[in-house]
Amino acid sequence: MSGSQDTLYFFPDQELTLPELEAILAGDDADKRSWAISHLLRYAQWDDIWKFVSRDEVREIFPGLDLPDTLRQAWARMLKIEAPVS
Repeated sequence: MSGSQDTLYFFPDQELTLPELEAILAGDDADKRSWAISHLLRYAQWDDIWKFVSRDEVREIFPGLDLPDTLRQAWARMLKIEAPVS
């Protein structure tokens, strides 16, 4: 297992460590949380995403996430955010 100061692979545009991510996710800055969760959904492997956030947390912050349209639509389907009523 790698040390806690190693940078996380799902932040390719910035060096971010596990303690830094945990602080962002626990913090009060909604913009930073949206940024971090956007990176998780874009770049992290499936199992890694859910180590940091719950599906309910993602649903709650979903409108503020920075995702490409196709990825946003895929996540909306997976999380049943825009599921049509049948």
